[in-house]
Amino acid sequence: MFKNILTLGGYNYSSQAANFLASIVLSRLLLPEEYGYVALITVFTGFVTIFADAGLSFAIIRSDYGYTFQRAITNLSFYFGMLLFVIMLLLAYPIALFYDDMTLVFPTMVMALTFIAGAFRIAPMAVFSKNLNFNYIGKVKLISNLVSIALMIIMAFLGFSYWSLIIPQIVLNLVQYIMFDLKLRLGFRFYPISYTLVAFRKTKSLITNLSGFNLINYWARNADNLIIGKFYSSYDLGIYNRAYKMLQLSLNVITGLFGTVLYPSLKKFKSEGGDVNSEYMSILGIISLINFPIGAVLILIPHTFVQVLWGENWLGVAELLPYFGILIMFQTMISTTGHVFILLEEEKRFMYLGVTSAIIMVLAIISGAFYSMLMVAIAYAFSYMIFIVPIFLYFGFYKIFGYSMGQILKFWLPKLIMGLGLMISVYFEKQVYLYFLLGIYLLHLLYNQRNELLKIRELTLRKLKKK
Repeated sequence: MFKNILTLGGYNYSSQAANFLASIVLSRLLLPEEYGYVALITVFTGFVTIFADAGLSFAIIRSDYGYTFQRAITNLSFYFGMLLFVIMLLLAYPIALFYDDMTLVFPTMVMALTFIAGAFRIAPMAVFSKNLNFNYIGKVKLISNLVSIALMIIMAFLGFSYWSLIIPQIVLNLVQYIMFDLKLRLGFRFYPISYTLVAFRKTKSLITNLSGFNLINYWARNADNLIIGKFYSSYDLGIYNRAYKMLQLSLNVITGLFGTVLYPSLKKFKSEGGDVNSEYMSILGIISLINFPIGAVLILIPHTFVQVLWGENWLGVAELLPYFGILIMFQTMISTTGHVFILLEEEKRFMYLGVTSAIIMVLAIISGAFYSMLMVAIAYAFSYMIFIVPIFLYFGFYKIFGYSMGQILKFWLPKLIMGLGLMISVYFEKQVYLYFLLGIYLLHLLYNQRNELLKIRELTLRKLKKK
């Protein structure tokens, strides 16, 4: 597991570092209003995107079927992509009407092309994951990302405004598909519809339950963007969206990386009779160490962070960042639970937990929106810590995964207490308490994960010696 993470992690972190550096350049070329304009659309395209994969990649990894099944899934993925493309075209006018801005119609229609471009890469990437070929997956993601970033910067420099954030998304998906297929040679051909129907029946339960969870979870995560986009200005949405991007970036860097490796690795580990619970808890411990410095920077020096990286136009982001910094410390761990639910074939219960969590989150966000944009972030963070994390610990870790209450409390209780302490200290602007709590938190992490740190050190040294 850690060997695969080190392999893929090198590429992923390089890719996300490039994204981060690009944001510094693009923040000088594009205004918050232009980011906010695109965010108005991505609230809806992001929602439709959750149906693009719909569990198809998990179906390939989990199944023991071969080449024909994989190509049938490619057909199914294409049909899903075409359906989502048409849905997005039909939604273009209602979206513009919702925001009372008819200029949104054409950009929304162009962004719909991402569903066709992205449909082809789902099956090939799943096959590489199934075969644990994370080295090539990492290369593809890095190269396609660098191409996309270069195109964004060039277009922004030439004055293409918000189009420089839209067109590169389509290009990124096309580059990934071409690179995957050049090596895998899975190809694309239209099978008889009966093949696709068989593939759908084999994956129906997984698709239904996972799509149901993703649907609910998406609006729980994006209700804030929708509400701010509707009732506040595009400038406000641009500011909020930039702060939220830090959470998304961390989820991509940490959960995205671990998630890509986690499911196929745990599946193989389980099939060989390994202790999945022990392995998973060790992984969570490592994630808690990785997410700590990111959260600490956003909590302690948000104004300096924003001013140095993005400039004066973005200073409004600073007051939101500490709350997202605290969320990073917990969401990056909890969001990996989906892979364990799927491994245990408990997708339906995962969906039920998603529904419960979504209701709580949306109610909290709406409550915060009555007061201010800052209160949206505060309500989001507090509700996640007080309600969502305990719900997943009890109904997920205890009831379904089979951890003892002692194991759960030993790992999670100190983190939750200190996390809530950090949130209260941020709210009341008690800087001294922040330093104290973060220091205690770090000591707790280092002590708890000392065994994993030693193992990773040994693994890294062996890898370096081989090189």
